[in-house]
Amino acid sequence: MLNQVYIKENVLDAAKRRMEKIFDDYENIIVSVSGGKDSTVLCHLALTEAHKRGRRIGIFFLDEEVVYDSTVKQIRYLMSLYPENTIKMWLQIEFHLTNATSLSESQLICWERGKHKIWMRSKEPDSIQYKPWDPEKETVRDKNKGFGFYDALDNFQASKQNTCFLVGLRAVESMNRWRAVAKNPGHKDWYWSTKMKNGNISAYPLYDWNFHDIWKYIYDNKLKYSKIYDYQFKKGMGLQEIRVSSLIHEKSFKSLVELPEFEPKTYDRLLKRLNGIAIGHIYGKDNKMLRARKLPKNYKDWREYRDFLLETYPDKEKKEIFVRRFARHLDNNYVARQQCRQLLLNDYENNLPVKNTPDPIEKIKDKWRALL
Repeated sequence: MLNQVYIKENVLDAAKRRMEKIFDDYENIIVSVSGGKDSTVLCHLALTEAHKRGRRIGIFFLDEEVVYDSTVKQIRYLMSLYPENTIKMWLQIEFHLTNATSLSESQLICWERGKHKIWMRSKEPDSIQYKPWDPEKETVRDKNKGFGFYDALDNFQASKQNTCFLVGLRAVESMNRWRAVAKNPGHKDWYWSTKMKNGNISAYPLYDWNFHDIWKYIYDNKLKYSKIYDYQFKKGMGLQEIRVSSLIHEKSFKSLVELPEFEPKTYDRLLKRLNGIAIGHIYGKDNKMLRARKLPKNYKDWREYRDFLLETYPDKEKKEIFVRRFARHLDNNYVARQQCRQLLLNDYENNLPVKNTPDPIEKIKDKWRALL
């Protein structure tokens, strides 16, 4: 386990010092924002430094269309804070998103041509509405899925040179995030950065901030923030659940449960936009359904349930992806439960990877058998 080391410098002073180094070393700076609390703080720190130096920086938002109205309002707010120091980079182009709530419509094509009448909202008048890179150099990670969210990010970043992309990642949220920060430094003196192509780097000035540090900064600087956080707090959600993101993918569909309560108009538009939304609303936190935490009746174990889900999976091409992947896994109940979750959430991309290990319950049983 990693231990936290406390020094005399507080996280705010450290972040300001990092921001100064970024502006000293890079002429081109782009802040990635999501409308959440972390990117709000990061954006304000960067804009404050840009304003002090009379510089202009890019504020980049990849619009997934299926987001809270509160998120859209927050992005507009951030892009209007220091207009003289802001280069708006609100990207509204077609790309594919996984829809974890429907087997019949497993993907959403954001901003799909010909479907503007059922878009969640109209495009922003000053947004980037066409791909701002050379189509002949465009890369796609997964041909099965098509041009997706991370493809849009990759190609946008690859279209820039000698640019520092600022990201509001905080390592305390998970070990995976800490590893992303520390594994491949993008600058010889900045352990809080990672290397990219074309002389670009990603920098994480808030990597050592805690949940409470973020909210204190927002309060002290009287910043606006997404009201979804207030609603989630009043509902008694835990710290891991209080977050703002897309509404439909494998890691966020649970937000559909409260969506009609938090933003009824958004929910109504989403119902018309995409299949499976009502299922996500009703069963998003049900242990027997999308979360696959409790075995349904009439199945003797998770392996039998997995085999049933595979047999009835409606998309033959994606079914083969699961079949090939599962063939490499151990055949036990622990693994099978995770496989059921992937099947229920259409996770053919493996965004929720299966822990392919022996069943820990069996280990405990073996231990007690030996003792008794």
